[in-house]
Amino acid sequence: MTVSPRVLSSNQGPNICWVVALKSEAKPLISFFKLDLQSGNNIFPIYKNDKLRYALVISGVGQVNAAAATAFLASRTNAPPWAAWINLGIAGSADGEIGRIYQGIKVRSPDKNKIFFPGYRFAKILELMEIQTVDRPCPSAKNGVLHDMEVSAFVDVATRFSCNELIFCFKVVSDITETDMTVINKELAGSLIEVNLHIIQALLLEIEILTQLEKQRLQVPVEVEEILGQFHFSVSRQNQLIRKFKKWRVVFPTKTVNDLIAECKTAKDVLKYLDKHLTDLKFNWIAKID
Repeated sequence: MTVSPRVLSSNQGPNICWVVALKSEAKPLISFFKLDLQSGNNIFPIYKNDKLRYALVISGVGQVNAAAATAFLASRTNAPPWAAWINLGIAGSADGEIGRIYQGIKVRSPDKNKIFFPGYRFAKILELMEIQTVDRPCPSAKNGVLHDMEVSAFVDVATRFSCNELIFCFKVVSDITETDMTVINKELAGSLIEVNLHIIQALLLEIEILTQLEKQRLQVPVEVEEILGQFHFSVSRQNQLIRKFKKWRVVFPTKTVNDLIAECKTAKDVLKYLDKHLTDLKFNWIAKID
């Protein structure tokens, strides 16, 4: 799904949206980032820090819960289309190091025959791995692959609210063998996340930069606001206006909105004006090349 480029108002939703399966996994984040539990009888518990612009939801285990909680967080917090979405938790591995955090750059769901390639890659900060989402806990049998129970559904839904490059999956290896699986408890899950907080902080510094770049890319120029105030545009024509105006502004930096509006009486005229000037420029360049 393509995210609409129209962002007309200052959105006070979160810049970072966390989806975490277990409260024990979320506790280190809640404590470190001073996230407050939101009041109300929420289906999924939501924690926020409005100053940091962070929001976190505890989804529970499984793909259905992960998908529902992701959509729930987006709707309840009014998350903007430049927000980054992060799924953090523990995972099984055949050859990973217990306690080490990895970024999932390829996500497979064999049962649903889906493959995703989420997120900008942070190879200089942590190691990269494939994640396979399964329906029940099981030891990973393939080297270079992590096993979890939520990521595939999380990515599938989160990409409806933000661009693919801002969807991240970070997993800490908790078990390698069936024996390791039997000793996993709340305390262990929480401690595995806690010891990686310094890496998580480093990742967040980079992710915050990406969210601001995406915000700038999506933000509607003030001049477009002026045009929208003068003429009535349908939603589809608004999107056309934004794309064409940005090109026009780059090509004609000295022209003003008044130059454009003066020659137009309707929204259709505005689009025709932009098309004409951009097309004329294209043919001028072709003529010079020939």
